[in-house]
Amino acid sequence: MTLAAPFSYSAGQALADLDQVAPLVAVVVTLVLAILIDLLLPPRARGQAVAVVAAAGLTVAAGVAIFRWFGPAGHSAYFGFATGDKFAIFFEGLFAVLGVLTVAAAHTYLRRRRFLEAEFHVLTLAAVAGMMVMGSATSLVTVFLGLELLSIALYVMCGWDRRARSSQEAAAKYLLVGGFASAFVLYGMALVYGATGSTLLHQIAQRATAAEAANPLVLLGILLMGVGFAFKVSAAPFHMWTPDVYQGAPLPVTAFMSTGTKAAAFAMIIRVFAEGLPQQGTEWQALLAFVAATSMVVGNLMAIAQSSLKRLLAYSGVAHAGYILIGVLAGGRAGLAAVLFYLGAYLFMNFGAFGVAMAVSGPEGDRDLLSDLDGLGRRQPLLAVLMSVFMFSLAGFPPTVGFMGKLFLFAAGVSAGYTWLVVLAVLMSAVSAYYYIWRVLSHVWAPEPAAAHLPSRHSALAVVTLAGLVSLGLFVYPTFLLIAGQWGAGAVLAAGR
Repeated sequence: MTLAAPFSYSAGQALADLDQVAPLVAVVVTLVLAILIDLLLPPRARGQAVAVVAAAGLTVAAGVAIFRWFGPAGHSAYFGFATGDKFAIFFEGLFAVLGVLTVAAAHTYLRRRRFLEAEFHVLTLAAVAGMMVMGSATSLVTVFLGLELLSIALYVMCGWDRRARSSQEAAAKYLLVGGFASAFVLYGMALVYGATGSTLLHQIAQRATAAEAANPLVLLGILLMGVGFAFKVSAAPFHMWTPDVYQGAPLPVTAFMSTGTKAAAFAMIIRVFAEGLPQQGTEWQALLAFVAATSMVVGNLMAIAQSSLKRLLAYSGVAHAGYILIGVLAGGRAGLAAVLFYLGAYLFMNFGAFGVAMAVSGPEGDRDLLSDLDGLGRRQPLLAVLMSVFMFSLAGFPPTVGFMGKLFLFAAGVSAGYTWLVVLAVLMSAVSAYYYIWRVLSHVWAPEPAAAHLPSRHSALAVVTLAGLVSLGLFVYPTFLLIAGQWGAGAVLAAGR
């Protein structure tokens, strides 16, 4: 009997692989350090110390991502299970920035609500690590590991307000629905593996050729994964958990989920479909086109009737998932670059809107009703102006980054032949202007003076101000983010050939 060759993994290869996922390594090291600080320091000092360490570690991760972006081209690592290409680096930098914003905005909020702070930041680091794994994954196994690392951390974070029944209900709903979505994804991956004999995306692309388009295992696998992915991006008709979970979860968790989970899920969709199954484009594009159209209609129409800012932005997120899917459907460098550009823009404009809600929340709970924004223009003029910027950006009005993002998405959709979907998107964007401007900003700029002047919350105000400046600055100069998106898209397209 002949024995197989022994497994060999040299120290040099280990270092080379670590270099390819250096931003993820920085986050994991920070996570371990944060856990040790939480264990060793006295209770009163833990929250502040872990917050500083988490923010510093995430800043280092963002700096490493920038350094690697301008360095040599990335390549495959860990025997094809991960990569350090431009697509991965783009999302690693994006998630690191999101982590910094979340830690900064949550710091005063957690103290004001008397929540456990150190553990919250530890879970934030774990969730960011899961997102980065999803962005750099080039195997179905790695994709699923990143998805579960992210999901498990979020399940706990959604129930962070242990005294509120709504928070516990949100955690339970997200756990149950998230478990179903993960099961769909895993079963679909198993079927694709059964049809191709590999979990590596480049091998799947080679083996799932055009001749395999009618293979029932591949088709059913695409359907099941598509359903699971739609759950994760909060796309209709698989969005029913979104408004309830967004409303019940504490505001920093909702802000983090609304941007990070969506970006990570779209990274997963692009990796698996555009890179792993390009020959089956007709099949998964038909599924995603239906989901995109349904999301835009349901999200925008349902948002009109909401009286809670959290629920309104939840349905807004459903609609934006539909807009972003237009770029995924368009494909090519223009379509995928538009997706990456919009995800980067969406991070700032949507997180900023939730940041305003964090700034007006009180020690007794989240003030997320639209009526709680009454008179904000008189109480905090800066917050009111910034909220106006975010609402105009989400609606797609110039001079904000939301206008540029939709312009790139819609142009790519028309060029790829999805004119009917772009027409629907334009019509639904006009509908969204009603609830963004009339339903929200009419309260913000209401003449009635409501309550007293809001206390100063420096960290939340700094985050919101930064998000507002970026939302305006990327309209004036969108070139940097667009070029970054093009480089990231090029890496995926090259890997899928």
